[in-house]
Amino acid sequence: IFKESEEMGDIKEIDDPPTGIDGMDDGAHNEQHPEEDTEVNEEDIDEVIEFQEGEVLMEDDENGTDEEMGEPNEQSEPPFDSSITRFTKHEEPVFCLATHPLNPEICASGGADDLGYIWNTSNGQEILKLEGHKDSLSVIEFSRDGQFLATGGVDATIKIWKNLDPKLFSEWEFLMDLEASEEVTWLTWHPKLTVLLAGFSDGQIYMWQIPSGSMRVFAGHDSMTTCGNFTPDGQKILSATDSGMLFIWDPKTGTTHNKINLNEGKFALRRVQQERSGINSLVINQACTICVLGGIANGGVRLVNLKIGTVIAALDEHESHATVEVEMFEPEGLGVPLVISAGTDGTVLIHDAASFKLRNTLRHQDAITTLVIHRATGQITTGSLDKTLSTWDLKTAQQLKVHSGHQDVVHMAKLTSDHKKLLSCSDDGNVLVFEI
Repeated sequence: IFKESEEMGDIKEIDDPPTGIDGMDDGAHNEQHPEEDTEVNEEDIDEVIEFQEGEVLMEDDENGTDEEMGEPNEQSEPPFDSSITRFTKHEEPVFCLATHPLNPEICASGGADDLGYIWNTSNGQEILKLEGHKDSLSVIEFSRDGQFLATGGVDATIKIWKNLDPKLFSEWEFLMDLEASEEVTWLTWHPKLTVLLAGFSDGQIYMWQIPSGSMRVFAGHDSMTTCGNFTPDGQKILSATDSGMLFIWDPKTGTTHNKINLNEGKFALRRVQQERSGINSLVINQACTICVLGGIANGGVRLVNLKIGTVIAALDEHESHATVEVEMFEPEGLGVPLVISAGTDGTVLIHDAASFKLRNTLRHQDAITTLVIHRATGQITTGSLDKTLSTWDLKTAQQLKVHSGHQDVVHMAKLTSDHKKLLSCSDDGNVLVFEI
């Protein structure tokens, strides 16, 4: 779909991969009951216990039970670990994950140790350490044909890694660095072409042909771009900002088809303290006609008709302070599409995408940080600040399974390409693999 030009060069088309969050003070008490000397007779002493240096004394708590000072209580004990495999090479929090589109045993992770890894999901063995970033890795993603991996960092660097094993994808090497303007906030691959799109904290968007490195710039954002993607047909690009703007771009020319301000009109995003409400996430339906947006610290979900460039619905059931991640589930056949939104208010809301009616509400004990759709089975998995993940049935809203084992906040979760395993990364520095 891209023009073959000197700027872009030849574009390689690839096949679609298989489908696969008491009140008396001590002084008054002592005045009423002054201390008295008590005489102790030797014959009353049964046993003398000598205190050894370094020994911890026992004290009675308010309930009259002995508790050893300094010992951890039950809440500090490690949680039950339901994972089947874990990857432990990261030495600091792990922020991002990617699963290979063709081989379910291959995945990649990146974190605050400035490192990424490609590794095996079956045994947790390292395949390649991804070195060279000078700050935390914030995003990581495989190309749709599985031949390339992109890593983006807070260091304003994007690196491309190339597969050397056409059958098993078990051997990789560094390919190239890509120019970046500021911290990388998001990146994504074209659905059919070896073309990478990335957004930055200064509002710029760049697009590259890989492996040639030919680049196109999309300028026009007035603030940080927080999310973006190609439409499923690859014909348009959508991007959104922390100032509440949605842009629709032509990837062939780099020009804008439309700009929509989500802080204006009858469906404007709620404002709590900020002057302008921002957009945190977006998802596009398969027909490329509807875009769903989730807000930043405003609890908002908005549906946009892409054909006419108009907001058509406002879903404001999340708490007004919540930041929202959105997804869509489009069942095969005659099933009704669903809009799924997960918020930092600890709730998942499931809406009918046609009538906009709320169907079900799911709840975590704490803020939800990640949302994954199981498109093959009609399930979703959510990860949370409560250190757990839960898998739910979309139709019945039943909680099917709790996945535990992390000892800190869950940041992201991904499904393997065969939909049989769930991966999650955490502030505890581990990536866990669970059976679905």
